Amino acid sequence: GIRSAVNWASKEYGQPDIYITENGFSDRLGNLDDLQRVYYYKHYLNQILKAVKADGVSVKGYYAWSLMDNFEWAMGYTEKFGLHRVNMSDPERARTPKESALFYSRIIQENGFVENENNC
Repeated sequence: GIRSAVNWASKEYGQPDIYITENGFSDRLGNLDDLQRVYYYKHYLNQILKAVKADGVSVKGYYAWSLMDNFEWAMGYTEKFGLHRVNMSDPERARTPKESALFYSRIIQENGFVENENNC
């Protein structure tokens, strides 16, 4: 998993600062109650936290993919990676936060996990 990967990279390359970019979870539904994406981020971020705190890996940044649903080269608009739903049939491209956006924003606000939170 991700913890093993960052541990390997840290050992292999002399403990550099690591930035994880464009990491995310796609679905084809694009529903606002995207608990599978919340679960993914919660458990990935927890494993990264363990790598930092328990293993001493220097992870300096994590960037979720993606802020909004967008065009994916291989799948067009059918794959939904966004923390925000984009209404592609609306000329204004209305954006609505998904549950994962609210979850991720709480982690950012608290600079970590919130105790006793019941998401996934």
